[in-house]
Amino acid sequence: MIQLSEFEKKLLETFSLSDRDARRLLRVIQDLSIVVGMDHEEIYDFMRYGVENELEILKTDYNWEHFRIRIQKKLKKSPPL
Repeated sequence: MIQLSEFEKKLLETFSLSDRDARRLLRVIQDLSIVVGMDHEEIYDFMRYGVENELEILKTDYNWEHFRIRIQKKLKKSPPL
């Protein structure tokens, strides 16, 4: 069995994931943190309420890279014109 960090356990419980998927989601959050400049908790808070559709798509296609890209697009705002 995989030893999960406290944050991974929180992801596992919040999003009803397997141990392996909780680890994958943590890696996605870490990547997003670097790209968008938010910390892990901020991204977690956003994901709790803003990515239901993306999670449903992930459940059907299991493509983590596309999932990360869709979340990244939601988190990055285009500059005003």
